[in-house]
Amino acid sequence: MIVHQYTHASIEHPERNEDALLVLQNEGFAPVFAVIDGMGGHQHQLANGQVLTGHDASTFIAQALADQLGKVPPTVDGSPGGEAEKLVVEAIRVANERLYNELNKNESLPVNHRVGAVLTVGMLCETSQRLLCVQVGDTRAYLYSDEELIQLCYDEDNIEFMVSQGLISAEDGSRVTDVLNSYDGVNPPKVDGSILINGQPFELYIAWRWFIVGNSALGILPANIVLNALGIDPTSPKPQISRIEVGSQDSVFFCSDGLYKNMSDDEIAAALNAPDTAADKLGEAALKRSEDRNNQRRNPDDISVLVITL
Repeated sequence: MIVHQYTHASIEHPERNEDALLVLQNEGFAPVFAVIDGMGGHQHQLANGQVLTGHDASTFIAQALADQLGKVPPTVDGSPGGEAEKLVVEAIRVANERLYNELNKNESLPVNHRVGAVLTVGMLCETSQRLLCVQVGDTRAYLYSDEELIQLCYDEDNIEFMVSQGLISAEDGSRVTDVLNSYDGVNPPKVDGSILINGQPFELYIAWRWFIVGNSALGILPANIVLNALGIDPTSPKPQISRIEVGSQDSVFFCSDGLYKNMSDDEIAAALNAPDTAADKLGEAALKRSEDRNNQRRNPDDISVLVITL
């Protein structure tokens, strides 16, 4: 198993990176990987003058997960409701509780000042034959197998928010997501048909752009919204859980939204054809795109990547 990683701070705050990566490959134990994205803009000042930011939240969670998941047997059961799932969900619960109590401390602190983070955690179970993926928020994990890129959990983002509110159907939400995942920021995707937004029909070739920038008249929030995060509330958010069989020729790809919002699925898949160079290649390409003010897909955010070759 070979792990390659890349991380780079946003061009908007180069002095701090609010992402964190976790790689646990302790001998004799199940490998664990995570990408953690601290919530931008959430910060508050302590009595001693220290300012806590998303950087503090993501590094805190990485350590909390390491404390909980560093010594899981490699044969751990990865099936639905199995021991691996219980351990990872409990680790996320503990991380949420500790972050809320130790960094945010006070319910009187305004919600938008409480530091928090989203994350995707992966554990290789059953002697690395099955990958368990647990996610809160809009970081991503993919399996790349036989030249197919498979996203393992859906994004808890503005599209999912509209689906949850009944403003668009799950099918139309998937169609918009597919368009956004194919967009390179320069060449508009060729789409046809229409979708319903709050009961009104709109041509898809126009409507998909609103899910990047927002449309206040239709209640579409900009793409940087997340539905769940750790540390903001004492009640741990319910994570998404998926699992998939993996083989010796497969690659697993974890990333923060600073990567996939700058890169299309086709670009990610093309890079993963050469997994040894994919992390650096994708990270640098996303960074370059985040600096290109002429690219409509541009997203100036922290960029983090893990590529695990099995």
